[in-house]
Amino acid sequence: MEMLSTQTVESALHSAVEVEIRSHVDPDYWNDIVRTYSHGGFLDTSNRFDEFIKCHPDTKMYYLIGHKNAREVGWMAFCETYHGHDIVTLKSHLRPLKPICERTMRTFDCFTVPMVADDVEEGEIVTALIDAAENLARERGVFQMVHLRYPAPGRKPAPGLSQDDFGSRSYKSLRHGTYLIDLSVGEEVLWKGLKREARTGVRKAAKQGLSVRLGQGEKDIRLFHEIFIENRVRDSQKGMPRPLYSYKIMHDYIQDLSRLGLLRLFFAEKDGEVGSCTIVKNFNGRAMFNNHARSNKWYEGKYHDGDLLCWEMIKWSQQQGYSRFDMTGFDADPANDRQLGIKRFKSKWGGECVYYNFYSKVFGEKRNALLGLARRVLR
Repeated sequence: MEMLSTQTVESALHSAVEVEIRSHVDPDYWNDIVRTYSHGGFLDTSNRFDEFIKCHPDTKMYYLIGHKNAREVGWMAFCETYHGHDIVTLKSHLRPLKPICERTMRTFDCFTVPMVADDVEEGEIVTALIDAAENLARERGVFQMVHLRYPAPGRKPAPGLSQDDFGSRSYKSLRHGTYLIDLSVGEEVLWKGLKREARTGVRKAAKQGLSVRLGQGEKDIRLFHEIFIENRVRDSQKGMPRPLYSYKIMHDYIQDLSRLGLLRLFFAEKDGEVGSCTIVKNFNGRAMFNNHARSNKWYEGKYHDGDLLCWEMIKWSQQQGYSRFDMTGFDADPANDRQLGIKRFKSKWGGECVYYNFYSKVFGEKRNALLGLARRVLR
């Protein structure tokens, strides 16, 4: 483990919290921390970091470890990357600008919720971790810190870490939510817990002759990639540029996570033709919905493949003995029809709605304004 530096932060309680900053940690060590944290999940694991780095090889990782009274009590991880992928990657005539963006648009992207030991004051440790992250951001000359997720879904913020408290430190907030489905009950209870719209959609999918199967092998990884790219290109044409990952990148991360039992592919098909697909990721007994994609042919159709896929994923996760199913995030205050549609879809599966915030802070106002202007003009 390479230690880059340590920072000592004096807390409001007049006791010192030392924050150690490392560029590498043992993956098993980190995942053990996530397992012991009551709200830890796949998004906090080293496996998720590896997945991101495969897609963005220029990324630098940082691990913050808080110490108090000679023991580890807090953990947080984030990466240093650059923003503007959506512009310089997908606009071919702008690709020569990529080296400039890599130098000037460096960003700290927070990967984990701040994780804190149960027997210490959460607010004190989280504040120390965030202070250390800000200090490092300034040292590295990054222009913003984004995706600081707090509190963990289902938890209340600690005293001194409310949305207003973050605002007083010049953070902007974006309220998100998710639906957590309790899988400890039987399939019949799960079915009855669905909203009528969801049950109707599943029944209509069956009448349309749709079925769902698990993916396996190289052929299905390639099939998933083909549909995924079709979906991404379609999004880009609608003004929502997204990175187009190569087959090798996607193959390697799907294969690696599948071998560890952390990922399964699901395909919806009709008469042997696959038209949509999705991923379920899991860690520590918790499953999560991820990356639904639909082919162009099925996108124009009236199929209820999304409903059938979702129900089959929930059932499968319950059969595997997982404790909960996370529908993953949605915008709590939808700004357009697309965001509203995502929220409505995720609300109909019987889960408990919980909220959290994504916080961001800008250190370079001029660069941030320039990036915003470029996005508005080029889209």
